[in-house]
Amino acid sequence: MKQVKLAHTSTDELDISALFQQAFSFFSLYGKLLLVVALVGLLAGFVRFSITPNLYTSSLVLQPTILTGPEQMALINNWCTLLQKKERRILAKQFNVEVSLLRKIQSIETEELQKSYSSNNFTAFTLTVLVTDTAILQPLQKGMIYSLENSEYIKDKLLARRNILRSMIQTVQQEINRLNTLQGVIETGLQQPNNTGSRFMLDVSGISAQKAVLQEKKLNWEEELSFKSAVHVLQNFYTPSRPTYPVLLKQLALGLCGGLFLGGIISFYLHIRRKTNRLPASL
Repeated sequence: MKQVKLAHTSTDELDISALFQQAFSFFSLYGKLLLVVALVGLLAGFVRFSITPNLYTSSLVLQPTILTGPEQMALINNWCTLLQKKERRILAKQFNVEVSLLRKIQSIETEELQKSYSSNNFTAFTLTVLVTDTAILQPLQKGMIYSLENSEYIKDKLLARRNILRSMIQTVQQEINRLNTLQGVIETGLQQPNNTGSRFMLDVSGISAQKAVLQEKKLNWEEELSFKSAVHVLQNFYTPSRPTYPVLLKQLALGLCGGLFLGGIISFYLHIRRKTNRLPASL
């Protein structure tokens, strides 16, 4: 018995051809509709760009000296929470500013520059704001520094630290005065003709070295006292020349994509309606 092999006819090319024909027919019927709706989307994107208020981004770099990094982050996160909850009066009281100034702030974000979980972590962090008016940046910075330096805990810690530094400076100065007196006595003894002066020369050399060390400590503590505050400003808020938002190209792209999506839905709906109306009544 002879076996008959059935020839397999590939229909891939026919299916692709039919698919292209259907796509061409679809765009022939609804291409103008898609184009019109896409242009409307572009226009909507441009209108949205025109009516959206300009938003500006600026950053402030701070370094806490009393609170640790996590404590400082928690405090600033509380500002963000108050701003999100529209509790502007509470935040304005903490900043010692007018409530109208806070209405021009869209958001506050903070980021630690060097994450560390040490209990003595005083690393710097960046504080970024999004505002509608760059004129509020400097008053806003003063308000933030005021809030960071004027809590009862911070003021007590600063006062205690300043008192310690003053006491240390006073103690060192007294020691320097004592060494000056001792050095004067030795130098007076050297001027007497009966003294050889070898032992006194060694004493004067040691006293001078001690005075230099103490004087360096005193200068360092005086510098620390003069700069002592709850937070150091490493970078002020800068005034941006251009807004961060909105971006024209982004708004146009969103409008175009939205228009094409809406046009596709409308065209598909009309296509289904057209095919449905052509079906026989018996179906």
